[in-house]
Amino acid sequence: MGDFTGIMEWCFGCHCCESFNEYYNDERLKSTLHFHDGKRKIDFVMAYIETDDEDDDVNDRRRKVYEKALMRKGLELEIEPKEESQDQVTCFVKIHVPYDVLLAYAERMRMKMPLKEDRVDFEEGDDQHECCDSIDCKMCCTQPFRLENPELDDRDQDNYTAEFTRDKIEFFDVKNEDTFFSDSQRSRIAYRIMNETKFGDEKTMVGINRLINDGTYDCVYPLHDGAYDVDKFEIANQQNMRGLLYREWGRWGRWYKYQPLDAIREYLGVKYALYFAFLGHYVEMLFFAAAVGVAVFLYSIISLYFLDNTSKEICDPSYPTYAGDLVMCPQCDRDCGYWNLNKSCVAAEITHIFDNNSTIFFAIFMSLWATTFLEVWKRRQFKLNYEWDLVDYDEERDLIRPEFEAKVTRERINPVTRRMEPFLSPRDRCTRVCFSAVTVFFWVIVVCAAVIAVIIYRIVISSVFAYNIDPDTLGAIGSYATPSLLTTITGSLLSLILIMILNTVYEKIAIWLTDLELPRTQIEFEDSFTFKMFCFQFVNYYSYLFYVAFLKNLLAGLPPNYNYFAGNRWEECDAGGCMYELSLQLVIIMFGKQVWNNIVEIVWPWAVTKYRQWRSAMTTQTSPDNMYTRWEQDYDLQPFQQLALFYEYLEMVIQFGFATLFVSAFPLAPALALINNIFEIRLDANKLICESRRPIAQKCSDIGVWYYLLDFLGTLAVITNAFTIAFTSQSIPKLVYYYVYSLEIYNERTMQGFTNNSLAVFDVRDFSSESRPALNPTGVDFCRYRAYRTPPSDPNKYETTKQYWHVIAAQLAFVIVMEHVVMLCKWLIDYVVPDRPKALQVKIKREHFLVHEVLVKADVTTLLKKQNMSLTSDATLESGDVISHQPEATGRTGVGGNSSLKVVKETTEL
Repeated sequence: MGDFTGIMEWCFGCHCCESFNEYYNDERLKSTLHFHDGKRKIDFVMAYIETDDEDDDVNDRRRKVYEKALMRKGLELEIEPKEESQDQVTCFVKIHVPYDVLLAYAERMRMKMPLKEDRVDFEEGDDQHECCDSIDCKMCCTQPFRLENPELDDRDQDNYTAEFTRDKIEFFDVKNEDTFFSDSQRSRIAYRIMNETKFGDEKTMVGINRLINDGTYDCVYPLHDGAYDVDKFEIANQQNMRGLLYREWGRWGRWYKYQPLDAIREYLGVKYALYFAFLGHYVEMLFFAAAVGVAVFLYSIISLYFLDNTSKEICDPSYPTYAGDLVMCPQCDRDCGYWNLNKSCVAAEITHIFDNNSTIFFAIFMSLWATTFLEVWKRRQFKLNYEWDLVDYDEERDLIRPEFEAKVTRERINPVTRRMEPFLSPRDRCTRVCFSAVTVFFWVIVVCAAVIAVIIYRIVISSVFAYNIDPDTLGAIGSYATPSLLTTITGSLLSLILIMILNTVYEKIAIWLTDLELPRTQIEFEDSFTFKMFCFQFVNYYSYLFYVAFLKNLLAGLPPNYNYFAGNRWEECDAGGCMYELSLQLVIIMFGKQVWNNIVEIVWPWAVTKYRQWRSAMTTQTSPDNMYTRWEQDYDLQPFQQLALFYEYLEMVIQFGFATLFVSAFPLAPALALINNIFEIRLDANKLICESRRPIAQKCSDIGVWYYLLDFLGTLAVITNAFTIAFTSQSIPKLVYYYVYSLEIYNERTMQGFTNNSLAVFDVRDFSSESRPALNPTGVDFCRYRAYRTPPSDPNKYETTKQYWHVIAAQLAFVIVMEHVVMLCKWLIDYVVPDRPKALQVKIKREHFLVHEVLVKADVTTLLKKQNMSLTSDATLESGDVISHQPEATGRTGVGGNSSLKVVKETTEL
C-alpha cells in the first residue's frame, strides 16, 4: 500500500468494499462498531503510520503478506486509508471474524459454551444471595453498598456449559449467531489467529507482536462498545456495556458500592475481573485491620496525655522522676555538642504513640489477619472459579509465545497433545536460568550499594546539620528541626528518589533477562518476571527499613568505642530511638510511593490522552469531512500494556508488605492502605473504561505466583514484628524494669525512674581526641547514653550489667514464644478454614451428574430421530447398547473429563 492506487486495489482484492465509490459515499458514523455494510462486527483493529520513507516499503510488503495470510485463515478485512483519518498519516485495518471461523477456533481453544439445558436448581448450597453468606460474611446491613441496576443483576448464565465441539453444535444454546460468542471471546479468537499467522518464510517471522516490535504496525486493539459518557437511556438502547460500567463502577460517586464483577468479566475478560475481585476482597479485609489499627492509635494518644508513661519523664518538669535535665553524649564527632534530654521531648512523645504495649497486641493481630486474609481469598477464588467456569481451566492450553517458537530450534512430541512442538533442553534452560540468577544477584548488590550510599549521606549530613544549625536561633520550630530529624527526613526523601530511579532501570533489565530465559507461555513469562521484580522491589523498598530496625544502633557502637565507616562515625538512631525513625521512614516511603504511583498511572496518562484528543479535534476543524470514528477515538487513548496487571499486582503486594512487615512501628499503615485502595479501585476502573484502549481478554483461574509471594510476606511479618518489638522497641526493657528492677528501687511495680535506669553514665575524659566535642562551654563532666553499662566508677567500667543480660534473655524468649504461638495459630486457621467450601463441592458434583444425564438423554434422542424411529406416547425402547459420543460435560463448574465414547445401557420410555 505504498500509494493510493495500491490501497484501492487492495480493498477490491479482499472484497472488503463493494465498490470504491460506495466506500466514499457511505456516511461514516461516529461510533459505528461495524464494517461499512453495517452488518459485520469489528472484532479487532490494526493501525499503522504510512510514510514515504524507504524503510516503509519493507513494512508495506510485510503488511500485504500478513493481511493476505489473515484472509487465507478466514478473516475479513476492511481498510481505512490515511486520507480518511484525523491526522492524515494513520491507516486502520478493521478485522471481522466470521461465524464459521469462530466455531472452528472455539473448538480448538476448548472454549466452554452454554448448553440448551437450563441449570436445575436444588436446595443444598444453592442459595447464593442469602443475607448472611458463610463465605463472604456479608450481612443485610450491606444493602446500601450493593448495586441496584437491574442490568447488572446476575449476568452469569443460567445454562450448563461444556467444551465446544462442532459436531455436537445442536446441544449448544445457539439462539443467535451474532450473540453466541461474546465480544471478549471474539477478540480472544481474533488475537489468537493474529499471533499464529506468518508473514514470511523464516521461522521467526510470525505473529502480530513481532510486527509491532519491528514497527510494521503501530498497535492492535479491540474496540470499546461506544462512548462512556452517555445517559442511561442510550446505555439500554445501544447495549453500551462501557457506558454501563462507567455509570455504575468507574465514577467517583460509586466509591462505596460493590463491584459488578460479572459485567467486568464480560467486558474486560476473566483476568481483569479476577484482579478487581482480589482488590475488592483486600479492601474488605483491610476494614478490620484499619479499625483495629486506628483503635490502637487512639489508645496510644489517650495514654500519652492521660495515663502514666515514660515520655513524661522527659517532657514534664513537674513529674516526680523528671529526667529532662540529663546531659546526653554528642551524636557525632567534634562538631556536635552535649545536649539535654528534654530536647527530644517531641520525639519521645511520637515514639510512645508507636511504641507501647498495645502495639504488641496489634502485631500479633496483623500476623493472624494476614493468614485469614489469604485463607478467605482462596475460598472466594474457588467460588469465582465455579461461577466463571474456571474450576478445571488448564493453563497448558495457553498459546506458546511466538518468541519461544522463533528462537527454539529443537522439537519434540508434546505428551499431552501428541503434536510436534518446540522444546528447550534442560541443559540449555539451566544455563539461561543460572545466568539470569547471577545477574539478578548482581543488581540486588547494586540496590544494597544504593542503601549504603544513603547511609553515607546521612553520616556526612548529620555533622553538617549539627555544625550549621543552632536550634536556639530557629525560634518555635527549634525543638522540632533538630539535626537528627532533618537528617532522617532528607535521608528518607533521598532513599525514595533512589527507589523510583532504580525501579525504572531494573524493570528493563528484568524484561531482558526473562526474554533470555525463553519462557514457553505467557503465564511462565509473567511468573519469571514477577519473581525477578519482587526480589528487586523487596530489597529496594524494605532493605533500609531492615537496616534502621535491626542494624543501625548495633553498628553505631557505644562510647568510647564508636564504629567508623569511610572515616566518618557511624550514625546513631534518633534521640527518640530507632522505633521513632522507623515509623517516620515508613510514613515517608509509603505515602510518597502512593503519590508517585498516582502521578505515573493517572495524571500523566490523562494529560497525554487529552493532548491527543485535542490534536484530533483541531484536525477535525481543518478537515470537517473526516469524522472522528470509533477506532480513531480508541487509537487516541492510552495503549494497552501486556504487563499492565503485573504492575497493579506488584503495587498491592509491596503495599501488603508495608502493612504487615513493620506494622508494630506504624499501626496506621493498614488505614493508609485502605484509603489508597478505595481510590485505587475507582482510579483503575476509570483508567480502563475512560482513558485506555480496551484490553485483550485473557483467562486465568487464580492470581498465580502472587499468592505465594503474599504468603511469604505474611510469614515473614511474624518474624519481623517479633524482632521489632523485642529488639527495636522499648517494650521488653520496660516490662523487665516494671516486673523486676522497679521493685528493687521503689519496692513496688512502677514505670517511674525507667528513663534514668535505661541511660548509662560516661566520663567525658574517656573520649578519644577525634570523638571529644570541640567546645564544652558548660564544663560537662559526665554524659548519658542509652545502654546498660557499668559506670566509670566501677572497676570494670563500661561493661555490660546484669540487667542487660536479663533484657536480652527476655527479648529472645519473647521472639521464640511469639513466633511459635502465632505460627501455631496460623496453622490452625489454615487447617480449620478449608480452601473449598464443602457445600460448593457437593453442588459441583451434583451439577456434573445432572449434565451427564442431560447430554446422554439428548444424544439418545438425536440418534433415534436420525433412524426415523416412530415415536409414540406408549411405546418403549427395548434394552440395548446405545453409542453416545458426548462432549466434555462440566456444567457451570467446569468439572469433567475429556470428550469420550461411552456405551450407555438404559431403557428409555418413549
